[in-house]
Amino acid sequence: MADKKNHRTNASAHSPKDPAGNNEQLPSQINARTKIIEILTRVQTRQAYTDKLLDKELNAFSEVDKGLITEVVNGVLRWQFRLDWYLRQLYVGEYNNLIPDVKNNLRSAGYQLMFLDKIPPYAVLNEAVEIAKSKYNQKTANLINAILRNFLRQQKKLEYVEMNLEYLERLCVSYSHPEWLVQRWIEQWGVDNALALCKSNNERPVLSIRLNNLLADAESFFKTLDENNVPYEQHPDFPEFVWIHDFSEFRRLDFMKKGWASVQDISTGLPVRLLNPQPGESVMDMCAAPGGKSGFLADKMKNQGFLLSVEKHMNRAKMLKDNLNRYGVTNAHTVAADATDLPTDRQFDKILLDAPCSGFGVLRKRVDLKWKRSLNDVMEMQALQLKLLDSAAASLRPGGVMVYSTCTIEIEENERVVEKFLEKHKDFRQDKLEGEIPGQYLWNKISVRTFPHRHKMDGSFIVRLRKDA
Repeated sequence: MADKKNHRTNASAHSPKDPAGNNEQLPSQINARTKIIEILTRVQTRQAYTDKLLDKELNAFSEVDKGLITEVVNGVLRWQFRLDWYLRQLYVGEYNNLIPDVKNNLRSAGYQLMFLDKIPPYAVLNEAVEIAKSKYNQKTANLINAILRNFLRQQKKLEYVEMNLEYLERLCVSYSHPEWLVQRWIEQWGVDNALALCKSNNERPVLSIRLNNLLADAESFFKTLDENNVPYEQHPDFPEFVWIHDFSEFRRLDFMKKGWASVQDISTGLPVRLLNPQPGESVMDMCAAPGGKSGFLADKMKNQGFLLSVEKHMNRAKMLKDNLNRYGVTNAHTVAADATDLPTDRQFDKILLDAPCSGFGVLRKRVDLKWKRSLNDVMEMQALQLKLLDSAAASLRPGGVMVYSTCTIEIEENERVVEKFLEKHKDFRQDKLEGEIPGQYLWNKISVRTFPHRHKMDGSFIVRLRKDA
């Protein structure tokens, strides 16, 4: 069993009572638990993005209720495979045919019972039953009640059964990853790395920020963190990036609102470092939203030169422009356009292509992706990535350089894409990267590959390609 996490409760409508007869009464969180089920069902049935729903739906809730909703939604999605395996053992019938709301009520309650040790089981069970009764009927409430009580009685027995499953199935249940992906990672990276990857994906990520040198006073920034007792850790290799260990406290300091800092994983800074844009150069960021990399490019260029930031979708292009304005970027021109068919004949000195990808390097943060992606998605991404590279090649001046990066660890989207591109474009060479970046991030001396379990950052892949003069 994974370690349980503490979680406090908060006052709401009414108080569930301990059926054992204890006098203690806990404040109800039935509204928060109802919202958890609603969000999980929207993620499952409407392909909604979890992080966007959590940002949008929680404004009316108290801070403690927000904490419970965020914890349980992300927790259920991280551990969905394992929760479903346990619940399937307890449900008499075809578990897959359960109504999504009912299934997510069971998952939500099951997660709280398995992983959150500060919420008494009776409180979880009572409110799950009440939600089922109010939303459906007494029959559904009885079903929820029976399964959850049976879970409490048989949990130890089920853990024993889990430990005796066939090896691959046990890994998928215990680490809560789809079987096709675990099998693939074992074949590509070996058992130890595959398991370390799965374990890392189930951990809560420590968020990092990038200090924006266009606006920020570094000395004042760190002094303020110290004065407000906000725990942080500056990255030893990339000092413009800082791990923030209590993000709720950091958010209150308004550094992001002022544009001094942007939430940005350290892995996203490495492509900018390898592109190494200089003041006065002409640079393009081909898939630029939400703007972290473009902001870093402008920072490196000291706002001097020409930066074209391209984003396909109009709403994301607006967000990109707003973010760059907040960062104090003055040399960027934002364009809403499809980067496979750029609306300019301009030739650029340097191009950054952080390509759309399957996202298997960011599963700690995009907890829903491992249930939404398939092997077909990986192969379809490759075709798009090659189109984008073709477009970049046409827009790069002779002697110019471009960086290709992804936030996935899949070889088909990384090495295979680069190989196919170089076969087609004989006027390009792949640069060696030794001496330009610390050796622990290098892969075969000509690319960067990061893993969450090795490098305390998202999984990513980066190469630098140079066009013949």
